[in-house]
Order: sequence, then C-alpha cells, then structure tokens
Amino acid sequence: MKPYTQADIADELDRAMVKFPTWPTDPFHALGILGEEYGELIKAVVEFTYEPGKSSFDDVRKEAIQTAAMAIRWLENIDRYSFNGDGTHRGNI
Repeated sequence: MKPYTQADIADELDRAMVKFPTWPTDPFHALGILGEEYGELIKAVVEFTYEPGKSSFDDVRKEAIQTAAMAIRWLENIDRYSFNGDGTHRGNI
C-alpha cells in the first residue's frame, strides 16, 4: 500500500486545474463537482468492501485523493462564489 501524502493531493489539484481550467462561480454547481468525486469514492469503497475484484485499495486511494483535491478547489474559490441566489427561490409558494 502506497502511503498518502499531501503532495498527492497537490499533484491531483494541479492536474485537474490544467485539464479543467474553469470553475463555477455558483457554489452549488461547484459542490456538484465535489459531490461527483465523493460519489466515485463511495462506489470504490462499496465495491472494494462488498464486491472483491471490482475495485482495489489503490482505486479507493485514488478516489479519496481526487475528492480531497476538489474539496480544496471548492474552498480556494469560496471568495468568488455568488451566495445571493439567482432569484428563482422566493420562499414558500
């Protein structure tokens, strides 16, 4: 088992920023990206735990690193998000 390092997360973050240079300014769309990575982590853990051969410890580790990188990217952009909404939610209807 390869140990985790913070450099792994930094490398993944750099790779993702090159591959996908734009990032949403809407916090919910940005969370969708983070959520997609978290969903892949859940899938890898479920498969590794309950479906031997479908996933591996390395798959789980890779997905955890990608999830961590997107969480950092979300946080690094927090000052750019528009938390004002777009006017579509007006409370009780």
